[in-house]
Amino acid sequence: MEDQTEPLPHDALASILRRLPPRDLAASRCVRKTWRAVVDAHRLLLPHVLPHSVHGIFVNYIDYDRSHCLSRPSAQHKPLIDGNLLDRFMHGYTTRYNRVIDHCNGLLLYEDSTGPYVVNPATRRWDCLHCCKDYVGRAYLVFDPAVSPHYHLFFIPDVPNDPHDSMEWPPSLWTLSVFSSSTRQEERRSFVRQGEAVCTVTSVWVDPRKPESVYHGGPRRRYGVYWGGSLYVHCRGAFVARFCLSSGKYEVFKIPGDIGESKNMQYLGKSERGVSLATIYDDRLRVSHLVESDGQTDWVVNHHVDLMPLTSLAWQDLSGFNKTSWILDDGDVEGRGEEEKGVGEAQEQKGRKNNGMQMGETMEWNSDDENVVNIEDDSTIYGANIYFLGFHPYRDAILLGLSLDLAVAYHLKSSKIQYLGNLWPKDYNNGPCSGMFEAFPYTPCMIGELGKHA
Repeated sequence: MEDQTEPLPHDALASILRRLPPRDLAASRCVRKTWRAVVDAHRLLLPHVLPHSVHGIFVNYIDYDRSHCLSRPSAQHKPLIDGNLLDRFMHGYTTRYNRVIDHCNGLLLYEDSTGPYVVNPATRRWDCLHCCKDYVGRAYLVFDPAVSPHYHLFFIPDVPNDPHDSMEWPPSLWTLSVFSSSTRQEERRSFVRQGEAVCTVTSVWVDPRKPESVYHGGPRRRYGVYWGGSLYVHCRGAFVARFCLSSGKYEVFKIPGDIGESKNMQYLGKSERGVSLATIYDDRLRVSHLVESDGQTDWVVNHHVDLMPLTSLAWQDLSGFNKTSWILDDGDVEGRGEEEKGVGEAQEQKGRKNNGMQMGETMEWNSDDENVVNIEDDSTIYGANIYFLGFHPYRDAILLGLSLDLAVAYHLKSSKIQYLGNLWPKDYNNGPCSGMFEAFPYTPCMIGELGKHA
């Protein structure tokens, strides 16, 4: 059949192809070599495969051996995302103990006793990084699919294990181990500090490595954010370090004194404004973002909110939202009934056949009016503990956990509250050391150069 589009200039053909829905655009790329070249040269598929929505929240729990994921339900009222991905499609590769320890633009960093893994749940592909199993410090994932399909792992050393050391911290020359997926090698990279040190080893040795209970320490204070070509790391609650990946330099931004000197909860994450810091003290939420211009950097406060009324939700009857709320991936296939097990196996086979998620799947909440909760005005209701689940990266909202079991989205401009679902796994004991340890909002991405696949 004669190609009627052949006489068209490539820019004109790109303008036509750009109007196609994502699935049709992907299919058109396979029709003719010319079309494929135009789609690739003009990066027409890129906006459809890059992260642009939140599809779930991965959660780790204290004294619990695997992550869970809270996500929207499927048509069969099953969770669409399973936090136990290593069992679901990485059979035989990992041990029972596995947790998500970082997330960046659609890639997850998993860890078990054999070492770290980088996993893309959307494409069902992964890399085994057993060569990095003896790394020292904390691992942070850097991935920018708009720039490259490859990723990096940065291993940030812990503060020296001497609470009586008066040495300045961080050091003037900070040497890190960095793994590159393009070279498959781990190398040492040194970053030169710009500016003065903010403290000493003694002054930062105040944050426990892991909280012994949710009432002593709360979620970790060492989240990382990749933004604008730099990796921002929250270091022991005392400061934020920005590593510029292209220049080999780093800077240190001290946490404001009224935040850093108190024992309140802190969370560093990526919001719609960029690198943002949320803190809670005496049930008051403060949200700031890092503004960098003309060589000056400062924390700018965007919101200061009283969360005390929100805590009463822990005692409110929210059962009416069960049919539309998000679902925790609770329970393995082996524990289901035969009919339910058959449905699960069929869904897994379908996922394998489709090689993961399909573009256009509606897995995030699509309406700001969905599951809106009205707080009951009852002064006799006691409060609840509040924990950070993350920022919504594309809306002015923050995701919170209440009393270890409820997840909500709090819209910062309107104070609107949306009920997401229940965070508490069925087989998790409610003991003195139980509770959420860390959480990662998941934004799927359809690209990424990972070796193994389901």
